[in-house]
Amino acid sequence: MASLPKRKLPTASQAEILRSHQRDNDFVLTMSETITDLLHRYDLYRNFSRFIKSEVPAKMFYFIVTSGLGNQTLGEEYTGIVQANLHARKVPSLMTRVLAAILECFGEQMLLKLLEKLQITINKPNSDLTPQAKSFLNVFLNRTRTVIPILILAHRGLFYIYGRYYSIGRRLTKVDYVKVYGPRPHSSVSWGLRILGFATVAQCLFRLWQSRNMTEEIMTEAKEFESVSSSRCQLCLEKISDTTTPCGHLFCWSCLAEWLRARNRCPLCRESVAPSRIIPLMNL
Repeated sequence: MASLPKRKLPTASQAEILRSHQRDNDFVLTMSETITDLLHRYDLYRNFSRFIKSEVPAKMFYFIVTSGLGNQTLGEEYTGIVQANLHARKVPSLMTRVLAAILECFGEQMLLKLLEKLQITINKPNSDLTPQAKSFLNVFLNRTRTVIPILILAHRGLFYIYGRYYSIGRRLTKVDYVKVYGPRPHSSVSWGLRILGFATVAQCLFRLWQSRNMTEEIMTEAKEFESVSSSRCQLCLEKISDTTTPCGHLFCWSCLAEWLRARNRCPLCRESVAPSRIIPLMNL
C-alpha cells in the first residue's frame, strides 16, 4: 500500500464499508465450510474441531493473507476502498492493522473473560475483601458485563449515523477507509442507514434504562434481605448473633471462635482481635 496523496481524502460511505465487510464475511464463511469439508473427508475433524467451531481462526488467516501483507481484502477491492488513518493522512502501519484485526476479532471476548476471571478472584473464600466490598464489586462487574454488549451496539449505531470507524477496535487504532475508485452508492442508502443508526442508539438507551432499573430492583431486594437477616450471624447466616468483637460486629459464638483460631482479625473490618477479647451478649 502506498502513501496517500496530500489532498482532501474522499472518505468511504457507510454503505461501502458495510458492503466490504459483508463480502469479506461471506468469503470467510465459505472458507470455513471448505476447511470443515476437507477435515471430514480425511477424518481429521475431531482433532481440529475446537479450532474451527469459531470463525475467528479463519478471519485471522484471511487477514494475514490480505491486510497483513499490505493488500486489499476482497471486499475492499469490490467496493474500491482502502484502509487509512484520516487524521495522519497515511496508510496504517502493519502493527496498527494487526492490532485493529485482533481487537475486532477478540476485543469483546477478551474483555468479558477478564471481567469473569476478576469476579471469580473476588469471590474466592480466602479473599481479604470484606462482604460489603465483595457485594459492591459483584454488582459493579455484573452491570459492566451487561453494559459492554450494549455499548458495542451503540457504537455500531454511531457508525450508521456518521460513517466513521466500523468497530471500537478500529476507532482505538484510528483505522478508517477512503474511497479510491468505483461508483458511489445512491445518497438515499446513506440516509436510510442514518435512520437505522438513530433507531439503534435509541434502542441502546432503552436497554441501558432497563438494565439500570433491574440493578436498582436487585439492590433494593438485597437491602430488604439484609435488614431481615441483620440479626443472624454474618458467617453462617443461620444462628442468632450472640457475640461481639471489640470493633462492634456481631456473630454467633461458634463461628467467631473458629474464625479467630485461624486468623486474629475481625471477619468484616479486618481489625486485629484477640480471642480473649470477644464478648458474649446477654438477654437476647
